[in-house]
Amino acid sequence: MDFNALVDRIVEELEARERPGGDRSPRRRAAPSTPAGGFERAVDPARRARRAGEIKLTVLGGGNGGLAMAGHMSLLGYETTLWSPFSWELEPVEEHGGIEVLGPEVSGFTKVARVTRSLDEAVRGADLIMIVAPAMSHRPYASMLAPLLESGQRVVLNPGRTGGALEFARVLTRFACSADIVLGETQTFIYAAERRGPNSVEILKEKFRMRAAAFPARDNDALMAYLQDLYPQIEPAAHVLETSLNNVAPVVHPGTVLLNTQVIERTAAGEPLKFYKDQVTHSIATLIMEDLDKEKQAVARALGIQEVWSLLDWYRESYHVVGDTIYDAIMANPYYEGFSAPSHILAQNHILDDVPNSLVPIADFGRAVGVATPTIDSIISLASAMCDIDWWSEGRTIESLGLGGMAPQEMVAHVEREALGGRCSESGVCRAFGFYR
Repeated sequence: MDFNALVDRIVEELEARERPGGDRSPRRRAAPSTPAGGFERAVDPARRARRAGEIKLTVLGGGNGGLAMAGHMSLLGYETTLWSPFSWELEPVEEHGGIEVLGPEVSGFTKVARVTRSLDEAVRGADLIMIVAPAMSHRPYASMLAPLLESGQRVVLNPGRTGGALEFARVLTRFACSADIVLGETQTFIYAAERRGPNSVEILKEKFRMRAAAFPARDNDALMAYLQDLYPQIEPAAHVLETSLNNVAPVVHPGTVLLNTQVIERTAAGEPLKFYKDQVTHSIATLIMEDLDKEKQAVARALGIQEVWSLLDWYRESYHVVGDTIYDAIMANPYYEGFSAPSHILAQNHILDDVPNSLVPIADFGRAVGVATPTIDSIISLASAMCDIDWWSEGRTIESLGLGGMAPQEMVAHVEREALGGRCSESGVCRAFGFYR
């Protein structure tokens, strides 16, 4: 940690102690001044990529996020492997010889060290495996990786949404993973990025501050030793319950999609509309997002989480964007201007991912700790009706995450100290399956 970061951390701790009730939520500070050119870099280049020549990175996922991460990290000099389950995501990168990264913060054409359709080849020998894919894919990824992972590797879900690392660990146990790995998840995705062509991606913004945690939290140092070389602005969260309940995607995405379908219909008809600028309305932000945000925060506090971010906190910390209301902050965010509106209600995973893998588990945590979540419940039920899918039965629950029957203190103890499920502490059935090697 450099000197300035250390001073900031000390000041935050002192201020937290002085706030009533020991509130440790992020300090409300004004957004830093923006340079004359109108752009503020997220990370001083001198602070990152110090071990680029020795860390072997694998990015699993070739969508918007995977392309952005593989391209950016390759430009920084990391030996990067890119894998995707979809050939159409990899073929343009192979045909053009690399990835074109666009944007004010990082840009250029870069060759990726290895592009492969073989998952075992992709992860073999990797130091850091970044899974950049929707949360609905966590279970399939864990089942495929269970026999392939090697002891000493670090696997990070970018992001975990709500309960991602917990679900991933239980699947590793189910499929008898014998590797002694470090498993982690991020609070959100590090980039605001969108694909602009077959092998090109625009990084609209790299976030200024983000948190990540290992499961169990006792592995945080081992996780950060690698993760912060790529992204120095990532800080260790207390544990994965903190990252999971500071996930803001379910506050912003599902209600916006469900309650303003006319934008989806117009986009499907060919209009070039934008998600945040055209689809988010003042009414949705004020009447729905604010209540979703308050309920999520209440659940987090009832679980004993010390640092709870409101959506306004998140915009300030992630983007250095401030506003008096959620609507003001969204409209003031210049990095949101490039995001296209979906042309189908199930496009962009705002329903498929954020309802079952964020809203449903948050509501279930609420029931476990005695916190009512009427607005969250309503959005889940509305999504179920509009999709003709019972998301209540399809989503993650505290039972499926291995926390059933636990009091809040027991849940925290579990995510802080419980041995990773991939080490087979629960079942004791792991075997080394040599024929997978």
